[in-house]
Amino acid sequence: MKKFAEWMLLASVALWGSSFALTKPLLDHLGVFTFMGTRFMVGGILLILFLLAIKRFKLDQAQLRGGLITGTLLFTAFVFHTYGLKYTTVAKNAFIVGSSVIFVPFVLAFLFKKRQTKSVWFSTVLAVIGLGLVTLDGTAGGVNFGDFLTLLGTLVVVFYILTVEKYVTSSDPLGIASIQVLTVGLLSLIPAFLLENPFVDLKVGLSMPLVVGNLLVLSVGCTSVAYVLANYAQTIVPATRTALLYVFEPIFGALLGLILLGEAIGLQGIVGAGLITFATVMPQLIKQREPNSLP
Repeated sequence: MKKFAEWMLLASVALWGSSFALTKPLLDHLGVFTFMGTRFMVGGILLILFLLAIKRFKLDQAQLRGGLITGTLLFTAFVFHTYGLKYTTVAKNAFIVGSSVIFVPFVLAFLFKKRQTKSVWFSTVLAVIGLGLVTLDGTAGGVNFGDFLTLLGTLVVVFYILTVEKYVTSSDPLGIASIQVLTVGLLSLIPAFLLENPFVDLKVGLSMPLVVGNLLVLSVGCTSVAYVLANYAQTIVPATRTALLYVFEPIFGALLGLILLGEAIGLQGIVGAGLITFATVMPQLIKQREPNSLP
């Protein structure tokens, strides 16, 4: 059962990783907020319907508060990440998004006064070097405005991760996830109607098979299905193993960017990506090798 849960978790990570390459072409046809509103409204409604069907959706004040707060943070992160993706490559966007783990020890140490181990700081330095190699890769055009926007979104993700951890320990994580997703969709619709032409964009976009197919995969697969798989799997898979599997998200993103869009990443970028991956995995490997660490 544990192996099956790990495969479920890896499937959700693969879906999230594929979202980078699926989103990139949509931004040529849909406004950023129109895209986000469509994806997350459809995904949120489907997720709520699923939870109602299995009798797991019991909305209470704690779930509503947690979902609204974490959903607002997630919305802010997605705005930066999606606009960033519009101006940079899929590979660079994916690795910068996946580097949120870099900033967690800084936030915990300096804002929450939680002491971090030497191995955590060492892995953070490695990851920062790796991030620099990826974003400064001449093959991908060097640092650009999209990289900067993506990095801002990643900083927001750090606070999103810490806030989610706070709320899911005292309430149903699936209920919070559904409110989260729906909140992102609702918040996206406001600027979509104020700044864009969602009806016009969707009327034109939905006439294109590529737009329809990508939106369906993103809304159903990368949002509804991925959140259900991940949340269920994490009730079985230990946190250390979960962290190792999450490392594969930017790798899937870069691979799909290469396969679907032909976006190559140079040797420097590959080395940087490897450093980020190693820096993310290393603390978990050290912890697993410690005599007193739990299996």
